Formats: sequence, C-alpha cells, structure tokens
Amino acid sequence: MAQGRNYYEVLGVGRDASQDEIKRAFRKLAVKYHPDAGGDEQRFKEISEAYETLSNEQKRKEYDQLLMFGGIPGADMGGAGGRGRTYSYAGQAGSWEDILEGMRGADGGFDFSSFFGGRARQQQRNRPTRGSDVAISLEVSFDDAFRGCERRVSVTSPATGKRQTLKVRVPAGSVDGDRLRYRGRGDPGTNGGDAGDLVATVRVGSHPLFRRDGADVRMELPVSAYEAALGTSVEIPTPEGKTIRVRVPAGTQPGKVFRYKDLGAPNAKHPERRGALYVTIKVEVPTRLSAEERSALRGLRDADSRSYRGDVERYMEKGA
Repeated sequence: MAQGRNYYEVLGVGRDASQDEIKRAFRKLAVKYHPDAGGDEQRFKEISEAYETLSNEQKRKEYDQLLMFGGIPGADMGGAGGRGRTYSYAGQAGSWEDILEGMRGADGGFDFSSFFGGRARQQQRNRPTRGSDVAISLEVSFDDAFRGCERRVSVTSPATGKRQTLKVRVPAGSVDGDRLRYRGRGDPGTNGGDAGDLVATVRVGSHPLFRRDGADVRMELPVSAYEAALGTSVEIPTPEGKTIRVRVPAGTQPGKVFRYKDLGAPNAKHPERRGALYVTIKVEVPTRLSAEERSALRGLRDADSRSYRGDVERYMEKGA
C-alpha cells in the first residue's frame, strides 16, 4: 500500500462509507487501473487490497480498531504490547479477476469482463455449459390418461437439427399439464457440459361425461323433476368402463352430490391409491308440456299448501 495512506484514502471514501459506496468507488478505480485496460498494475493491487479488507465486515472492524490506535497494516505498530508486531491483509495472489467476479455477482449484473477481457472472459467461454431443455406437447385422450399409455415421439433438436425417436410413457392417472422429464435427451452441452432434458407436457382431451379433478372424477346426472320428487334408480357408467346404480331418494334437490369411493382415477404419483367418483344431480325441468301434463301439474300446484319461500316472505314483511 502507498506509504502514509490508509485503505479509505486509497479508495477515496470516508471512514463512514457504506458498503455500496465502497463498491462503487472500487468499481470506478478498477476500471481505470486494471492492467488489461492499460492501467497501473501496482495501483490496481493497492485498491484491490483495500477493497478486500473494507468489503469484509469483520476485517473492516479490526482495521478500524488499528487506525484508532494509530496503526497502519503492514507497519510496526508501537504502543504497549504492540512493538514489533505486523498486521497485513494480503490480496489473493494473481487472482484479481476472482475479486471482480465475486463483486459482480453481489452487485447484481455489472460485467467487468466487458471492460477487461483477458482471462476472465476466456474462462467464461471455456466453462462447461449445460444444454437447453427441449419442450414438446403430448396430446392424449381422457381414457388414455386415465388408464396410462405409451407414445412413440420424434423430436428435432433446435441446436443441432438432429432427430431422435423415443418412447414416452404416460402414467395412469395423468392430468392435463403434467410434465414428463427425460434426462439427457435435450440439446447437447458445450465444453463437456451435461445435455439438457426432454420435457413432455401432457395435454388431456375432454370427455362427454367425465371431468378430472386430480385423481377424482366428476360427472353430472340429469334427472327429471318427477324423478327427483318421487325418487328413482339410474344405472351409470364409471370411468373404468364398468356400471353402477345410483339410487336417487324421493325429494332429492338439485346439486345433491353422491360420492363413490375408489371409482376415480389412479393417483399418478401413488398408483396404489385411487380417487373417488362424484355424481352431481342435475334436475331437468321440461320446457314443453302437453295439455294433459299442464292440466295435471296445475292441479298439483293448486293443491300444494307448502311454503317454499318462507325466508323471502319473512324478509319482505320485516322490511315493510
């Protein structure tokens, strides 16, 4: 370090400078004095040594204590118990690019290699780099996703133009948006880096009756107003292709849900588990009536003394 100057003076900052101010001062001086940019190598080492100490909270604290008692690192510090003692923070031998690279990462994107070039940029070019992933979409039907299937796909690498064919297995119970990853089947790496992956996104087609909700399967069961009022029994298919009988009790309301355990889809991550089948009752009201039906329904309506809108009527009476 220059005779008689402390590290704060070397960087041109005050002793109360913040870490951001110290970084900015070092960056400015490093650009000016770096040897690869035609600067003074000795001066660059001085500012690098100063930055290495002041950017480290513990080293800076110890250094400030030395300054408080009049000591300068690397010199004989007198005083009680201090004679003949030396104190020095030496920079890392020959690795100033490492200091700059570390500072760049902490500072959030300042690229010193664009100013200096040299070994740092060359090392960056020679560093092993992982290849990019290759993404594809895999269209499958509802039934194929439910039961599981295999597809043979051909994929062309955007980086090399080479074409590869492989068998993709869609697990039973897969849902729309599931990702299947095949390690090392993407673009090749550079400088010995690993190849990327092939990522297949599953796209599941719709079904006329069923809708997936994870491993659960949902469907609506239409019944007539007469069936909902009187009760009925309806045979329905399951997603596996079997049949079950749904018993609709008399007075069943629209939106009533019946749950059938283990009749849903397999869990793709835990094949030993299955979801449930949920059947929601949908009451269909006829829009066209014959004269006989209309007459019969009017008779039933007129004879019905039940109150269906008690809450509404009580609210209106209260408001009045």
